[in-house]
Amino acid sequence: MRVIFVAVLTALALISGASNGFAEQSDGHRGSHDGQHRGMRGEGPRDASMMVERMSRHLDLDELQEEKLKNILSAAKPELDDLRGRARANREARSGLDTSDPDYSATVANLAAENGEIVTSRMVLMGRIRAEINAELSDEQRAKLAERGAHRGRGGHDRDSGSDQ
Repeated sequence: MRVIFVAVLTALALISGASNGFAEQSDGHRGSHDGQHRGMRGEGPRDASMMVERMSRHLDLDELQEEKLKNILSAAKPELDDLRGRARANREARSGLDTSDPDYSATVANLAAENGEIVTSRMVLMGRIRAEINAELSDEQRAKLAERGAHRGRGGHDRDSGSDQ
């Protein structure tokens, strides 16, 4: 029984680390948890104006669409900021754990479960944002966005031309 318990906790810890890595990459700042490395992949939803400006350049958005997209991103910003804060606190709590603590395994399991909830909430929120943005685009703009998404490499660069997408 103890072996199974240890195996389950180990699996949870591994999943937690993997999902946390996904959450860190997903916020658009490789290696930066506080957004200091701006420009590596753009501001993402942290700066609605810059994201909308970039989309406008590539999708030829009209002024009404730009305003609607800014509103969508601005409305989601408090939720995104909260999730980033929760993810940061979770990482800090994990890094501060003492492996000799008798409650270590239970604490790791709780932090892993919390991290899973954070990642799930972020994925749902980002899906909602994408759906709201998609609803404001024309069919032609959606097709252009889908084509660009199919050609995007890791880090937001087109692998064929090396240009920023």
